[in-house]
Amino acid sequence: MAINGESFEASLEKLKEMSEKIKSPETDLEGSIRCYEEGMKYYKNCEKILADAKQKIETFELEQ
Repeated sequence: MAINGESFEASLEKLKEMSEKIKSPETDLEGSIRCYEEGMKYYKNCEKILADAKQKIETFELEQ
């Protein structure tokens, strides 16, 4: 299901945190790049969880 056991909600929250850090004037370029890379991992995790949920719903609908 989730990568590294992270739930959708936890991954989304981490993604928001990374976004805020990138926007912060205190974050330098290197920090922004690290946050971007980490944020992309959380984004992909959210995307995978949503795709799995969509597949389950479509399968359920076909069975009805």
